[in-house]
This record gives sequence, structure tokens and C-alpha cells, in this order.
Amino acid sequence: MDDFGPDVRSLARKLIAGYLLYFAHDSLNSDGRKLFEEMARMLVYEHPELKSLVRKARRRPTLDNVMKVVERVLGEEARELLRGAVEGPYIYWPLGRDSLLPSKAGTEEDEEEEENSSDDR
Repeated sequence: MDDFGPDVRSLARKLIAGYLLYFAHDSLNSDGRKLFEEMARMLVYEHPELKSLVRKARRRPTLDNVMKVVERVLGEEARELLRGAVEGPYIYWPLGRDSLLPSKAGTEEDEEEEENSSDDR
């Protein structure tokens, strides 16, 4: 990863972490475009070799094109920021056999034990 300025890195983080604020239907909205343009201007000034990549993202500011630019700046951190912005701070996972909830088979056994204990009285 090249050495990018702190302003470019900060604006890239802000753009991706604020996904819900700056994107609509997976394209940059007007506020997102302003933020991206500021970041892109600084980026092209620091690294002219990225001009073609930035030009493509300016023409079609979709999430994929913007992420290509931001991934060059932030690396893997960009995907983590996007995942956090979309999913939020909570982790969801499907309930499986090892879940904390009682299984259906366990409840049937419990019902049988209750019936047997009530018959003994």
C-alpha cells in the first residue's frame, strides 16, 4: 500500500463508514459526491497514477467503483468499515444445533418427565 496523506485516509474512512448517509441505491448521493470529490482531488494531487481509476469512479459513482478507489487507499480496512456500516455493531448468526435455546427434542423429554412426576404424586 502506498503512502497516502492523512486527509485522504480520513475522508475515505468517513465516506465508507457513513455508507447510509452518503449512498442511495448503491450510488453516491449529493453529499457523498462532495466528500468523494474532495478526497479524489487530494488523491490525484498526491498520486497522479491513480487518475484513471478516480476518473472512472467520478463518471459512475457506484459503490463498486468507489470501493475500488477506497481499497487502494485503505486496503482491507475498507471492507471492514463497509461491513460495519451496513450490518451495524451487532453480530447475527443462524441458530444451529449448538444454540443456547432448548431444542424441540429436549422439550418433549421435559414434558414426559413432568407427566411422570405428576403421576407419582
